[in-house]
Amino acid sequence: MKNSASGLESKRQQVAALLYDGVLNAEDWYAGIDAIGNQLGAVLFNFFTLGSGSAGVLDSVDNQEQVGGLVKEMRDYLDHWIRTDVRMQVLMDMPLGEVMCDHEHINTREISRQPVYTEFLRPLGLQNTMGALVRDDNGVRDFIGFIRPSDHKQYGSREKQFIQQLMPSLMGAARLRAHMATLSRQASLGMAALETLAQGIAVVDAQGRIHYANAAAERLTQLPSPIGTAQGRLLCRNPVLQARLQQLLAKACASPAQAGAFDSLMGSTQATRLVVTVLPLKASHALSSSWQKPLALVVLVVPGSISALDHRVVCDMLGLSPSEARLLLLLVAGKSVKDFAAVEGCSWHTARSHLKNLMRKTGCHRQLELVQLLQALQLG
Repeated sequence: MKNSASGLESKRQQVAALLYDGVLNAEDWYAGIDAIGNQLGAVLFNFFTLGSGSAGVLDSVDNQEQVGGLVKEMRDYLDHWIRTDVRMQVLMDMPLGEVMCDHEHINTREISRQPVYTEFLRPLGLQNTMGALVRDDNGVRDFIGFIRPSDHKQYGSREKQFIQQLMPSLMGAARLRAHMATLSRQASLGMAALETLAQGIAVVDAQGRIHYANAAAERLTQLPSPIGTAQGRLLCRNPVLQARLQQLLAKACASPAQAGAFDSLMGSTQATRLVVTVLPLKASHALSSSWQKPLALVVLVVPGSISALDHRVVCDMLGLSPSEARLLLLLVAGKSVKDFAAVEGCSWHTARSHLKNLMRKTGCHRQLELVQLLQALQLG
């Protein structure tokens, strides 16, 4: 008996590890849920996300291909049957993380009269269900369900205890998985926006190694540009400018980080002109999270080639909130913090808080430095 309990605990730990690995790897997530189903003696599992209001099913993971390729049937369930499924009505009323066995909440007579059982599950040879609500984020909810064949026994206390003890890991991994999916979507949108910019954008470390460069940066570092690349590093062809670039990268990647800029006309032999702006890239920024090291954002601009910047572009480039970006643009336009408060309809105190956040996020110490920073990016 002791060996059996030890083996069950070992199995729970293995499944929990798969679930957390599945936060970043879809195959591990699938394998973790599949392992739970195997332990429960289930033939079918379904993990799905319901949107708030009438948004319907936002996402679904199941093993229907392993049980006869029930692609059409599972699509029918998510499109039609789920809306009148008595099991879902029970789950909706249960606390987060509490395990439901359908036979404990739905009596035999009711089961015999419910279309989801008589017209959907039984023709597929399915009957007994165990499920739970594992995440509720402002009405966006994740549910998990495991179904046994009709000729199997109902779920018992042993199976229920197994999944209940796994529930903290399942809920925690589901929250992290949803959070990572949101970050991934935001990063994808941010990357797509960067690829359309006329400014060259490069993410580099203190030694100048390039971790990301958009299409404009790749174009602007080709000869006869004063800025180039060699062995995966960003460099200036003029030694004086190269020393300046290295100095700015070191400051931007240090703590506290600082921003700075220089014009390639500082060198005497450049055939073309670029303004180079080096900005600190916060560790929380979507572009920096993949590398987990201090990084800088290098912006390359041909003077006169860029029109006025949209506040959303400023948000992406500097990691600012929309309000902070609008304040920065007003300051560049010659307005004051009081003007911003009047335009936004906020208090002087709130406007000053936005200004302080601007200083902190950009590494600037005076309003003049803020204006010069954006002018270096804008140049229009």
